[in-house]
Amino acid sequence: MSTYEQDIRRALKDELDSGCLTEIGLADDIFGLLRKAYPSSGSKIDWRRVPGAIECTDRDGSEQTARFLGFFDEMCGRFELSGPVIYVGDSATEFALAGSLETIRRVSPVLIEVPQHHYFVGPNASWCICLTMENDLDFATSDMPPFS
Repeated sequence: MSTYEQDIRRALKDELDSGCLTEIGLADDIFGLLRKAYPSSGSKIDWRRVPGAIECTDRDGSEQTARFLGFFDEMCGRFELSGPVIYVGDSATEFALAGSLETIRRVSPVLIEVPQHHYFVGPNASWCICLTMENDLDFATSDMPPFS
């Protein structure tokens, strides 16, 4: 268990204890699901090959939390996203967390403080929002059943 995981568990103790957030396994399992649902390039989703993907870049990196929350809210509203959400990071943490859209949105400032790429994944990988270490914000939907 990484120090980052310990820090997240400590910061989100109330949400974990109450069951609002649940550890559902390993991030690698979720990345396997994402690889089935989206084209990849190396270990990342290849957003350029996802039809209709939305890519935003901000090399400045200031106001990262506010910028992410604005993008998250915009995608949720524009695409009427709902249901449970899975959160995974790609290097500094190994766990996968699940919670309602509202809970994940509320705790995301804690999650995105960890220096890694962050993936917020909708039910059955039907959608994915990503915040990268380079401050890119990406969103896409997938119609491909990941368990085919």
